[in-house]
Amino acid sequence: MKKNWLKTTATFTMVGEAHLKGRKVNYANLIDNISDEQLAKFGAILSDLSGEAVQKIVVNNSSVIAE
Repeated sequence: MKKNWLKTTATFTMVGEAHLKGRKVNYANLIDNISDEQLAKFGAILSDLSGEAVQKIVVNNSSVIAE
């Protein structure tokens, strides 16, 4: 059996004055094996651009296992 990567997505929950409960920003088609450091750096860029803070990041990896 071989595991083949299909896609990686990330959902950033952003919190600020206009979104006290948070708003979600979704990104699809991320690279395989994206690191926590890369996600944190991208979150910092989003914070700088939006003026909101990143509350959490949810990463989803999709793979298929085939013979």
